[in-house]
Amino acid sequence: MRYSAARQELERISWDDFRAPNGSGVAVAEIFRRLFDAEQEGDVEGCGLEQQLEVQSMVFEVALPAVGVILAAFAEEIPAWLEMELLNALHSVLMGEPHYSEIENGDEDLVDRCVESARGGLWVMYARLSKRNYDFLLDILGEVDLDGARYEWFRLHCEDRWG
Repeated sequence: MRYSAARQELERISWDDFRAPNGSGVAVAEIFRRLFDAEQEGDVEGCGLEQQLEVQSMVFEVALPAVGVILAAFAEEIPAWLEMELLNALHSVLMGEPHYSEIENGDEDLVDRCVESARGGLWVMYARLSKRNYDFLLDILGEVDLDGARYEWFRLHCEDRWG
């Protein structure tokens, strides 16, 4: 099995305990498995995380454990197409707001907790900066990094190098 850290994080979570747009998070876990097992992007055509963690920027509880799985995948060598799939999902979660059903369940700080979780992978995200993703990833880092001076230094460095 490839992507061992991400796979281990994925398997240790009880996904049916988390609310998701389509019920429980079990389907989200299966999507992660398919993505991690794919040899190439064409193997997972039509399979992705879009509208599985959030719908129209409204985030569901399942996003919280998904953030950890995404960061674990970032710590490993992954193909560019998978990196972009995971970055899109992470961006949607961190820039969203809790779905009204999450607020009704007392989880109004859900997105804040996702951002806090993402802070645990701050250096992994900085290490993944590349010409292909820097503008998108800098958006995420701008939300996550509490050290404004560090963030600004990296932003300027990336713009000088790839902008």
